[in-house]
Amino acid sequence: MDTRQIKTKRPWVRVKPDGYMKNGTASGMALPNTANDPVFGKIVTQSDFLMELQPSGHAINSDEYYPDILKEEIYSITDEDGNDTGRKGTRIYKEFVPRYAFAFQQIILIKQLVHLCGNDIQFELNEENPTSEQNSLLSNIRKGWLKKDMEIAFYESAKSVKSTGDTAFVGFMKNGKFRWKVLSFLNGDTLYPHYDEAGELKLLARAYNSYDESGNTVTEWMEVWDDKFMYKLKRNAGNHKSIIDKFIQKLGYDGYSIVQKHPHGFKSIPVAYKRDENGPCWSDSQNSIDGYELSFSQMAQNNEAFGFPIMYLQGENILPSQHDLDGSIKVLTLGVDDKAGFLEQPSGSESYQRQLEFFYKMIYEQSFTVIPPELKSGDLPAAALKILYSPAYEKAMTDAQEYQKFLNDMVEIFLYGYGMEMENSINFMSLPVKAWIEPYVHVNNSSVMSDLAIGIQNGFVSKETASKKASFYTDTGEWDKILKEEKRQQEADLLYQMENNSRNADTGSNGSGEK
Repeated sequence: MDTRQIKTKRPWVRVKPDGYMKNGTASGMALPNTANDPVFGKIVTQSDFLMELQPSGHAINSDEYYPDILKEEIYSITDEDGNDTGRKGTRIYKEFVPRYAFAFQQIILIKQLVHLCGNDIQFELNEENPTSEQNSLLSNIRKGWLKKDMEIAFYESAKSVKSTGDTAFVGFMKNGKFRWKVLSFLNGDTLYPHYDEAGELKLLARAYNSYDESGNTVTEWMEVWDDKFMYKLKRNAGNHKSIIDKFIQKLGYDGYSIVQKHPHGFKSIPVAYKRDENGPCWSDSQNSIDGYELSFSQMAQNNEAFGFPIMYLQGENILPSQHDLDGSIKVLTLGVDDKAGFLEQPSGSESYQRQLEFFYKMIYEQSFTVIPPELKSGDLPAAALKILYSPAYEKAMTDAQEYQKFLNDMVEIFLYGYGMEMENSINFMSLPVKAWIEPYVHVNNSSVMSDLAIGIQNGFVSKETASKKASFYTDTGEWDKILKEEKRQQEADLLYQMENNSRNADTGSNGSGEK
């Protein structure tokens, strides 16, 4: 594949109602796998996702989406000396409307990440009767997983998918040590995955730029991974293009040249790629967010226009009034037949309030996000907390299934790379280890410990399982520590018994004081 073929990617599409009940006759971008029965939509890019994530980039701040008000003013035309000529003129001026953007997307992002990544990745042996050697290897894998900050790698990957739509986890070896990096559009990386006939990733390209101090692109870079090699390519950009670069591009070539090529050392492509076809995690709420910001800004504009009392004056003998520093009237002189008063304010706040409350509710419900209610009691039991956070917990459970294949690829890359670092890759790769995501939900730790203790006492939960479940009080090697403590206690008891027997034999006593 040449670089023109490599830099191809299926766009993200948001469905439009065009063609509804019209036998699919419409114009626009057809969604994937809908050739015979097309569903049309508009293309959205990862730059659009970033603008949705940052409040400063929201549509409410655009004059095209929410235009300022143009007003016409009539004024008197004067001559060069400033005298009124009796003629009138008109001029147009712009009145800036209030605009308010809110960080709903960031709130939804953080809450979904907490429930998906709040617990550590769980590991277990897919073996009925694991040997002590296998248990020892599993303990080393858990420690290596934490040592290499793989929990952070999974969090960064999930954050990238939920904010920009895709991510890639790449493993590599450096000076005999296993390393990793997460590629994301958040960091300026545009990813181009390519798959084989079986749907397995066969090649991934990463395109990024280097900039000068003024923000101009100096060099365009591209890194490519396949099943054997890692390639690094470059081409000059902008004013830095040479005559040869321009000539090559005129011939139909893209101007990239390979500057590095070396084997990555893994048995397969060391990349795990994840893409969400729906885009970022707030996509289903985006329309409601736009509506909320528009309604709130309109309400603010209405309050600015009618929030302060409007005074009216009726009469001919009204003398100039005295004003305070803020413009409020302090003294007003009226004649006998003159009148002054305040206009009745229009009542629109209640309808705005209902509209905003509905938008606010639907923004979070559509993204399965829970805003904690105010609790009037103490700690809640675990069942009550799960019910309270059930929408978020249900979303995390479905996310755990959707991210499982990506996690499997991450674990495979880690086992091979960390195994090479520990010079034990064969045993690491042959170990029947299973990893999965346990969604996080707010729990009462004391209640969980009480339930585990009851299970151990009644014999339907083992101490080893309880030690693994109580992860907030234990570490990866807790069960080994428990076994070592019991072994030391047994050795101490045996040593005390032997010393006691030896002492009794020397004194000729049977232990009860009789000889």
